[in-house]
Amino acid sequence: MFPINSRSTRWLYVTFFSAALVLASIAAVSAIYKIPMSELTRDVTVIAKIHPISGVLSSLGILLWCATASICLFSAVALRKVESNANYRFLLVSALLSMYLLFDDLFMFHETLAPNVLGLDQRVVILFLGLATFSYLIVFRSVILRTNYVILLLALGMLTLSVVIDAIPRQWMSGLGHWVYLLEDGTKWLGIAFWCGYYSDTSLNLFVGNLSRPNDAMRLDARTPQL
Repeated sequence: MFPINSRSTRWLYVTFFSAALVLASIAAVSAIYKIPMSELTRDVTVIAKIHPISGVLSSLGILLWCATASICLFSAVALRKVESNANYRFLLVSALLSMYLLFDDLFMFHETLAPNVLGLDQRVVILFLGLATFSYLIVFRSVILRTNYVILLLALGMLTLSVVIDAIPRQWMSGLGHWVYLLEDGTKWLGIAFWCGYYSDTSLNLFVGNLSRPNDAMRLDARTPQL
């Protein structure tokens, strides 16, 4: 038998109500914007009647955004059990930033939703993201400089290059034909891969580094329920 206690009951409620909230939100969007329910619940490739591997590079990128956010959030919560410090805050904000990038990429926020639904110029959204990222780098520079930040610089460089290529008029690169999409989306993919690699390595090192200190290890052990 599985043990039933206050913690498992709490997580049962959290899981159920979170999942139910998603369903309620989908129902609300369908009713408000008159979007057929089938277009909100079925697979995109089925709706569009396209090959199942269409957009494979974009889908893989979204998986890496999600992996990065999950790794950072899990590591932040784990470090919070040890102590509240700069490492915890760095990983928590990194998780939130990765979540936004996931949301932006998955739902084409700055390209479609922001201008068409919210009436925001996509250049304003990109500028705000750039300022937020710059502020993040400044605030947590002391933590970042203790990590393998070269990988982070490569990630930021590739992602920026992808945005620059996207801003170049297509007629200027007409000689490349359809390969221009590999250039644009390929640099973005490399940026996401470097991003995921950096935060995976950093999360592991920060977590192991905290546990390697005797006082922290004892504190974590004291908070861990014995079986």
